[in-house]
Amino acid sequence: MPYRLFCLLMAAVGIQAQQTPSINDTHIINLTPGLATQCGFSFKFDPMGNAMFFASLQNCFSQNMAVASGYKMTAVVFSPSKKVMNVDEVQRKGYAIANTPTRLVLRSPHNAEETYLQNVAGVPMRVLSTSTFFEQKWLVTRVDATAVCPTPEAVVFTPEVITWYMPKHIDPLFSSDAFTMLEVYMGIDAKRLDTEEMAARNYSVLVTEAHIIVEIPVGAVGGYFKSHIQDDQYFVTYTIEPMLELLWIEEVAHEDTSYKVLFPITTPPMARPPQVRNLPPSVTGNCDQENFHITVDYRNQDPFFVVLVGKRLLNHELAQQYLTEGDADFTITLPFSSPDAVFESVHSSSVRSRLDVALLNPYNNMTIKYFSLACSFLKTLTECFSNGTMTALAVKVESAPGLNPGQLTLSDPACGPTYSDDRFAYFHFTVNSCGTTRKFINNVMLYENEISLPDELEVKLNATVSSEEEYQLKVSCYYVANTTRTLAFLTRPRDHEPFVETGTGRLMVRMRLAQDASYNTFHQEEDYPVVRYLRQPLHFEVELTTSSDPKVALVLDHCWATLNEDRDSRPRWNLIINGCENPGDPYRVVFHPVVADARVHFPPHVKRFEVYMFSFTEDAGEPSGQVFVHCDVVICDASSPSGGPCSGQCVNQDNPKRGWSCFMLFRPCLTSSLLVCKKC
Repeated sequence: MPYRLFCLLMAAVGIQAQQTPSINDTHIINLTPGLATQCGFSFKFDPMGNAMFFASLQNCFSQNMAVASGYKMTAVVFSPSKKVMNVDEVQRKGYAIANTPTRLVLRSPHNAEETYLQNVAGVPMRVLSTSTFFEQKWLVTRVDATAVCPTPEAVVFTPEVITWYMPKHIDPLFSSDAFTMLEVYMGIDAKRLDTEEMAARNYSVLVTEAHIIVEIPVGAVGGYFKSHIQDDQYFVTYTIEPMLELLWIEEVAHEDTSYKVLFPITTPPMARPPQVRNLPPSVTGNCDQENFHITVDYRNQDPFFVVLVGKRLLNHELAQQYLTEGDADFTITLPFSSPDAVFESVHSSSVRSRLDVALLNPYNNMTIKYFSLACSFLKTLTECFSNGTMTALAVKVESAPGLNPGQLTLSDPACGPTYSDDRFAYFHFTVNSCGTTRKFINNVMLYENEISLPDELEVKLNATVSSEEEYQLKVSCYYVANTTRTLAFLTRPRDHEPFVETGTGRLMVRMRLAQDASYNTFHQEEDYPVVRYLRQPLHFEVELTTSSDPKVALVLDHCWATLNEDRDSRPRWNLIINGCENPGDPYRVVFHPVVADARVHFPPHVKRFEVYMFSFTEDAGEPSGQVFVHCDVVICDASSPSGGPCSGQCVNQDNPKRGWSCFMLFRPCLTSSLLVCKKC
């Protein structure tokens, strides 16, 4: 039976620290159960038989280096009995009492004589309430402290579920009924769990008007079964140690009250047949340039286990995506950037990622096999472009679990990410902005910047994760200051003068946005506004609609994007230049071939291209809500190309063109689209 302790931590400014005798390396003290309870130690075995030893930072033998303030602890009064004891009497009764200049620590066995039961919102709770007095010359200071712990009567068992009831308002801890609950967190074995991990283990926490209700399936991950023999019958019990962390604020006093409880729970004995264990299956793994490959070999055994990939159980949906089955094995292939993997570290040209896989017994959720694979993947996180722009990708690493990538900035705190989610932050900036520095090294210009949290957020992060490490990622670009490039070109006389056959006619060109890459269905006028996320593909089709002449061909000459309808407005971003994708675009246009089908009778009349959704960043650093896409097209004689743009898509030339100019308004957040074509 584990010893359960009260631990009271109360602020009391100006209280003298008690001195404990120093213990040399050869002095051994027999740590009896009573002394362990009194001094802040506990001991237990984990399900695998490993010994686990726990010690409070405020234990009897830790050395306090604080400066004494002149206060002396004189008496402790226990409520409601009003029993008064001096410090020596308190310690002889099995309590531990100590203080620092800012903290009072009082420990009590769980069923000490001075504790009492109190019904709180229908839940029996055990309470210890004290007043401790300190004297300094003519001044007496009193510190009131109360601790409240759950009792076994707060738990309800069924064969399938453990239900633990905690009062939402723990009356003995508050001075008024006016309070607001700010935070509720659950954990196991003193480790806080996030919502994803709780969902994977099928834990639930429900907050009602009166209670906080924790439900844990019998056999869930985090606990363990233990075998028992009673009257020649086989039984098992299931043990788990959930944790609750609560935070309230009293509305009158505007004071925070935090509460943390670790509550070991063991089910009553349950009659179940013993299980026969095999030898465990083997797990191996390797990495290629993009993926983890983990193989589970269970030959000559029954595959009686479930698989935990990262924090998620390998269900049918994940198996269809990641799993390849063999006769007596299966392989999990997972991208290194998958949310189920964790990033251990980030370097200028690589990312170290890790994937954890566990095989669990579905009957009791005990771990059959655990395997972890970590690899370094060569990845360019910083890109430098000849137009003086830089892009950088910041990655959330395991050592900073509380980091929000969207709060990262460049050296100038006003320069946040262009795009971010819960794992990445993407930055796009010019080398003369956002606090980028420049220095010359021989014939090279070096531009440097740093991605980090603003100072005030860095302090909060460190306070959350109890670490003094800072998140910093340096990014840099090198440019050759003086360089010469040689270009070669040839000229030839024109084969014949341009000519135009006589006649009149009307040509119509339209640009449409397809719903997907099949180009079978297109957005209609009533579909707008059309919403797209950043980096999501946009599929455009430009079509000559009124001609049935097979000799005519349509060629995209220039396409670009602006912030408004004016095709000559600034800023402007080129998508297609002289029939080719913009070489300075980090996400270049992709041209798609066109073949004849039931709708397209003349493929030369149609051009299709794909653009990744982007936005312009305005002065405040926020993305604009709309993007206009414009295109200049050229109508050519396909049977007799005359050079220039009519030589085919993606041909650079400098001679002036005559053709059509089209622009299409694509409004992700507005109410309409606009398509206009006009003769040049």
